[in-house]
Amino acid sequence: MFIRETDLFSELPSHIIDEIASLAVEEMFPAGQVLFRRGDLAESLYILEEGAVDITISEGGLVSFPLTSSGDVFGWSALVEPNRYTASAECMKESKVIRIDGARLMRVFEKHPAEGLHVMRRLCGVIASRLSESYKALMSAREESRIASYG
Repeated sequence: MFIRETDLFSELPSHIIDEIASLAVEEMFPAGQVLFRRGDLAESLYILEEGAVDITISEGGLVSFPLTSSGDVFGWSALVEPNRYTASAECMKESKVIRIDGARLMRVFEKHPAEGLHVMRRLCGVIASRLSESYKALMSAREESRIASYG
C-alpha cells in the first residue's frame, strides 16, 4: 500500500506499517469536496495520494496551503488534543487520499512507543513548517495592507 512510501511512515518496521495500513481507507473525492472544516471534531489523519487539497487556516482564505505532492499529510489534529481541526481542507481537483482513524493510530503508537515517537517527531516537523509558512503569509498580507493604506 501507498503508506509504505510516505515520509511519515517509510522508516518504520514492516510489521508496524502493516498494522497502520490495516487502518487505512483509500478514498476518492471530487473537486470542491470539503473533507473537514476548522473547528470540526478531528477523527482522521489524511495523506494525499493524488490530486490537490487546499488547507485554509483563516476564514476567507487569508492563509492557505495548496497540497499537491503525493505523500503530503494533513488533518494531524486527529492525533493531538483537543482533537479539533485547526484548518479546513477542500479538494481543489479530484483527489485520492488515504484516511486513517486517529484514535486507532494512537493505539498502535501506544503499543509501539519508539516508533510512535518517531512518527510524531516527523509530524512535528510538518506542523513547524506550516506554522512558519503561515507566519510568513500573515506578515506578507499585513505588509501589503499597510502599503495599500498609504496609497
